[in-house]
Amino acid sequence: MTASPTRRQLVFLLGSLLLAPLVTLYATQAVWLQSLWAPLPWMASHGGATVLFWVLFSSLSLTLYGFFRRLFPAYLPEVAVFMGVAVTSRYKLDINGAPLQLSDFAFVGNLGDITGYAASQLIPTLTTLLAIGVAAVLTETLRRKETWRPSLTQGFVLGSLCLTLFLSALYPGALQSAALRLDQNSPDQETRNERMGVVLGLYTAWAQRLQVETGTADPETTRLVDQLRADAMGPGTPAPAAAPDIIFVTSESFFDVTRLPGLTFSQDPLPNFHRLSETCTNGPFLSNTYGGGTGHVEMEMFTGLTSSLLKEGDTLNTLHTAVYQDLPTTVRLLQKAGYATTALHAHTSELYNRETIYPAIGFDTVAFLDDFLTPVEIAGKYASDDSFARELIARYEARDPSQPVFLYGMSMENHQTYTPEKYGQPSGFPAQCDKLSQEDLAILDALVMGLHHADASLGLLTDYFSQVDRPVMLVFVGDHLPSLNLSDGVSLYTHLGYSPTEEAADWDPETLENILSTDYLIWTNYEAQAAPDRMESCTFLGLHTLQRAGIPLNQYFSWLDREVASHMLLSRRTLFVDQDGKGTYSPSQEDLAILEQYTAVERNLLYRR
Repeated sequence: MTASPTRRQLVFLLGSLLLAPLVTLYATQAVWLQSLWAPLPWMASHGGATVLFWVLFSSLSLTLYGFFRRLFPAYLPEVAVFMGVAVTSRYKLDINGAPLQLSDFAFVGNLGDITGYAASQLIPTLTTLLAIGVAAVLTETLRRKETWRPSLTQGFVLGSLCLTLFLSALYPGALQSAALRLDQNSPDQETRNERMGVVLGLYTAWAQRLQVETGTADPETTRLVDQLRADAMGPGTPAPAAAPDIIFVTSESFFDVTRLPGLTFSQDPLPNFHRLSETCTNGPFLSNTYGGGTGHVEMEMFTGLTSSLLKEGDTLNTLHTAVYQDLPTTVRLLQKAGYATTALHAHTSELYNRETIYPAIGFDTVAFLDDFLTPVEIAGKYASDDSFARELIARYEARDPSQPVFLYGMSMENHQTYTPEKYGQPSGFPAQCDKLSQEDLAILDALVMGLHHADASLGLLTDYFSQVDRPVMLVFVGDHLPSLNLSDGVSLYTHLGYSPTEEAADWDPETLENILSTDYLIWTNYEAQAAPDRMESCTFLGLHTLQRAGIPLNQYFSWLDREVASHMLLSRRTLFVDQDGKGTYSPSQEDLAILEQYTAVERNLLYRR
């Protein structure tokens, strides 16, 4: 029979049970916030999230403690996993501009490749190492200092009771409802982490996912979707004889940097873009993300579907492979209209499941960096935009001239991170700004260099295609604003007043719309006069490209144009942007009705198999 604990043993046990979850929360937040001090006021000001973390952490650790009857094996797994989540989420935010999300677990098999791709950025900071040290000291203290254990009966009773609490947390109920109330419908995972903490943020995303119905049982919507899908997979309508070749370039983090407030340049870093903008259709491009997430932008452009209407944790890149096989896409429509369809990415195939998705949505040919037909030069850390543009030209010249071509390209050179050492030399287009230090201007200059090279590739492409004897349409668009933190860790946009704070939750609709906006341009070699300038979005640029090229729409894109695109440009969680480009957090009842129908069709297409 186990003896009762001494007073000292009891104090150690109760202190461990009370403090271990809080110390773990502190350590994970220290990694996430990259500060040893910031977690303390965060925990004090987010009492609800702190208490909920303690309850959830304790439900599992006390279950393990009951069955193992030792603190060390009870706490070690949770501490290790939670610290791993915090470190991974922070690295992902620094590397790709977005924290760890539920959808990322679909790519766990690519972890080794992705780690290698970002190896140069996986150097832990001193704060991260110290936070890991705090977690290590916690677990080692539990291992060395514990001298009493409960009896088998006591442990079994405790473990069984706490297991019931832990299992209840996995299903909709009081604990998940509490998490959702604290979350306040966060617009994205980064905001959710700011409100809930880096670990509890993922739990809240899981709770959000479980609340979303999969698909729709509405018979009318089901019949409509069956009809749209069957038509999209049918023989299609041939493109007109005069239909142009379409070159669609998604340029990594491209935008007009000269429009940022407070920046001036003695020489124009984007001469081709500005020259072409005078005669070509152009304007703001509303992305569904900022700082990262190119693959999600691509898929909205290909499908006309909206990422924000998916189940929590899903993205348009992480669905079951079978979904893509019969999904209506611009690529499949062009393929069935007689186009040869080619996708070219100036990097490897590891990210965003492109190697699987591209062929499934209609691309005849898919090529990555290893498949380039032309020599590759490295600029910064990645394939140069000049090499990328020359490869596009080589692919075009190697086409079958008997059929029109849709050539999609995704560049890589201007990908983050931006440091003074990225190119090893200045851009030649120095920015002046009295709000930025010389160190900050040197960081900004790396971005300017990448943008200038992207602009030069635009000039190279338009010069080449202006000489071909086929009608050609070139769409050139930036996928999202770059993530660019300056020497103090604060973003360029906050320094310049483009966003008032770092906290996205504090932005008004106009600020969020600005942060989501890049630029696009449509050039042709056959139109006497360009179409009027307009604001575009990732959701409908693909549709509008088909219309501009004179390609007959199938039933799905006709429905999308009639029922959705004529009323809105973008839906992104809390932000709704109408067809005139006005953003709001409070859509009208008419707008909500459109979103409801749009959501029903989208979920039926994606989840009802």
